Amino acid sequence: MKDMMRRIVGNAARSRVAKICFAPRCGLVPLLCCCLLLAACLESRLPEGVVATVNSEPIHLRTVQALLDSRSAALGTLQRPSLENMKRQYGEALGTLIIHALVRQELERRQIPVAGATMEQAVALVRGDYGSGGLSKFLTDESLDEADWQALMRDHLAMLTFEKRVLLPGIQVRLDEVRAYYQEHQADFRLPETLDVCFVSGENREALDAFCASFPAGRKTPPETLLAQCLEVRADEVPPPWTKEVSALKPGTCLPARRRNGVWESVGLVERLKAHSLEMADAYPLIEHILQEQKKRAAFEQWLEGSLSRATVKVSPLLRDEVLTPPSARQDRQEEDEDEDGRSDMVDASAGAEERFDAGAAGVDAGSVKPAGDAGADQPPRRNGAGGSGRR
Repeated sequence: MKDMMRRIVGNAARSRVAKICFAPRCGLVPLLCCCLLLAACLESRLPEGVVATVNSEPIHLRTVQALLDSRSAALGTLQRPSLENMKRQYGEALGTLIIHALVRQELERRQIPVAGATMEQAVALVRGDYGSGGLSKFLTDESLDEADWQALMRDHLAMLTFEKRVLLPGIQVRLDEVRAYYQEHQADFRLPETLDVCFVSGENREALDAFCASFPAGRKTPPETLLAQCLEVRADEVPPPWTKEVSALKPGTCLPARRRNGVWESVGLVERLKAHSLEMADAYPLIEHILQEQKKRAAFEQWLEGSLSRATVKVSPLLRDEVLTPPSARQDRQEEDEDEDGRSDMVDASAGAEERFDAGAAGVDAGSVKPAGDAGADQPPRRNGAGGSGRR
């Protein structure tokens, strides 16, 4: 059980470097909409290729496209391609970049740089994950220039630096706050029955039998000819072929080996851990992290509201409405569009194949539509599809 808690707390508290997907902080873009409305965000004609300025620092259309392309795998690829969806995605991405610019400027004002070594380490970590040439191939496939991607990485690291150097020093979690949270959320700390099991497989039946004969003492040093995975799982997480037999298995024993898909397999049960409530001392690190995150979010929102009240933000008329429209209104509008699309699909389905409207044949390509105005003047060609910015 201690291992399980370490995993839970570790996963909750671990600060991970964003590798390719640079998503906005959840909930901050809605706050940005409200703050920009209060701060009288200005609508202005901007230089060619610029979609916004933050205290005279330009945000280029190219950067918005790069952010969208970096998140293309998570951008609702099942959505119907439409100009409305593209504008919504561009507006959300621009809101994120406005926040990044404000954070960057605040760090510069405080003379807190993002260390070059930190940047190099983050990039090297991503390159290592993708293997030799893998990152370059991914960036090429997603139409991402490596310099643009590194700029997004630097923005991400700036956000982490801002949290660590500016927000966290002013945040403290008191014992009475942890105790109050624990009392209020006791049901959340009720842990179900879990099984400490080892799944083992290999081509050699004798090696598998020898492993089970020394089980559970030898489970931490299985022979190289066997693949053994030991973990804590709930009873309902045991794979179906073993569920019934594991439920009756005695701790410290293995099930008889069975051959499947050309290999011998077995399951060993180390122990059964009964359902119980986690004591506050054991839950303390998790609760402390939860409360710290809540306070960090509140501190950031307070800072962002003050920063925007002092900032001069200008947004291109093409995206101003999207940046200032609250997400709830966007969602209502999106649902209306989807309902309308659904009704159109029903009409299309009821008609004969010869009567169906083919947008491609009619020369209408959602991915090729360009916004008019300054920001779209140097806009590169688009690719079809809802994922990413549509840039190729």
